[in-house]
Amino acid sequence: MTYISRSRSIKTAVLFSLMALLSACSSDDSDNHNPQAQGASLSSLAITPQNPSIRVGQTRQFTAVGTYSDRSSTHLSLVVWTSSDENVATISDSGLATAHALGETTITATRGGVSASTILTVTESPTVPELPPLSSALVVDHTCTDLNAIPEDWINAARESLCIAYGHTSHGSQIISGMSALAEFKGSTYAFNASGAGGALELRDTPFAGAEDLGNPSRTAWANATRAYLDEHPEVNVVMWSWCGQVSDATQSDIDTYLGLMDALENEYPDVQFVYMTGHLDGTGLTGNLHLRNEQIRRYCIDGGKILYDFADIETYDPDGVYYGDRFPNDACDYDSDGDGVRDANWAREWQNSHMEGRDWYDCYSAHSEPLNANLKAYAAWWLWASIAGWDGR
Repeated sequence: MTYISRSRSIKTAVLFSLMALLSACSSDDSDNHNPQAQGASLSSLAITPQNPSIRVGQTRQFTAVGTYSDRSSTHLSLVVWTSSDENVATISDSGLATAHALGETTITATRGGVSASTILTVTESPTVPELPPLSSALVVDHTCTDLNAIPEDWINAARESLCIAYGHTSHGSQIISGMSALAEFKGSTYAFNASGAGGALELRDTPFAGAEDLGNPSRTAWANATRAYLDEHPEVNVVMWSWCGQVSDATQSDIDTYLGLMDALENEYPDVQFVYMTGHLDGTGLTGNLHLRNEQIRRYCIDGGKILYDFADIETYDPDGVYYGDRFPNDACDYDSDGDGVRDANWAREWQNSHMEGRDWYDCYSAHSEPLNANLKAYAAWWLWASIAGWDGR
């Protein structure tokens, strides 16, 4: 009896396993909702993204969403994907399109007699201009905040040729906040978005997984996060990461680790331009650890012919070139006005109050700081992009 009972138990288990397998195989939707199992029929399809543009050699993942007669919708994993011109781009069974040549092709998803289409435009692959020889560094600092000095042709060249990935937390967001408001202040010439749509600069804000900035969750996680992203997105040709407050308590060894990881990435991805960065001001002055570590970064970049966005230097001067570095300034733009060791004034607010908003400066959010600081960071960022695109700064 024991043998028979066990045999039946095994047969029952096998039967239930087969039923579960058949049930799983009968559902090809990506979520748990299966409208067909409830008697609903597929009435329409929608493809995302709609009418995207990619460059030769790039890939783009398409997805199909089905809408059913009961008005429910779900992502569909089993559709037939086709490209009307496979010389321009091919598409895999999973919806991954690969661009081969300039032109347009119609991407179509079909299932059960229902179909949807979108246009995929393939543009020319970008050629990232060569930077100056390695013996000559590209340093963007407070001397690079005159937006009017950047020729519009080089602004356009940056928009056409660069695909930027930028990782940051709150302090680093000053650049993004400033750039976003600049596009509203000065117009679409300075627009940016994650895809380059509409001719904007292709700048992907915080696209990395596994790291927040150069020190969070560790001082090394950002490097592998960069590798993973670049391996999946070969179209990216500029990478920049910012610090939050981690330079303030960094040791010389900590900064050596940062510099070594950046150098390794440059060797592994020779077609990508990596931008180094200093840490934001913390009020400890010229004898503080922050200044010493920032100087370590600056010297490495200058000696090695690297690209440096000197975050700290930009917030050390006002737009008239007045220097505050010897007055214990912090990232909020507070400084010691009378030498008594207490920060009792704010150079950004002083400058804003003596100049016309909407003409000399523009209002915008600026994390931990004043609008003018984000203004200057945005101007310097465009100087950086134009320089990477080939402008010689003159």
